[in-house]
Amino acid sequence: MTSPVVWQDAFDRATAAATSLGLVVKDALAQDQETNTGPWIYFETASASSGRLGMGEIVDEETGQIWLHLMVRRGTGAIDAVTKRKALSVAFRVPVAPLPAGLFYDDQGFDPPDDDQTGNWIRFSLMVDYRYQDIVLPAS
Repeated sequence: MTSPVVWQDAFDRATAAATSLGLVVKDALAQDQETNTGPWIYFETASASSGRLGMGEIVDEETGQIWLHLMVRRGTGAIDAVTKRKALSVAFRVPVAPLPAGLFYDDQGFDPPDDDQTGNWIRFSLMVDYRYQDIVLPAS
């Protein structure tokens, strides 16, 4: 499960970086159905695990990935997309705002575009690993 703190921080960082590039970040579950005429970023998260750090431990650690899929029109060339994807990665390496307590962004991966994709759009993906630790409060 992705914690709301992680989702919101990552979405805000991606949006701030994308805005400076003239791009829009779209939430996977709230994106509009309009026809896109320019590049945009499809945002999603994938949690790998979540659990207490040890028996009786009150700290819970969640790990997972933030995925930013930069969608570019086929035939426009790769260099502009690679440049934009690099700028997006910086937002998670050199944060412009403080991280929420317990949130850490770690390694990144870059998924190459698949030339065998059909349609008018090609995907350039950035994956950011994260760790999030918070306190599990006992039930009252």
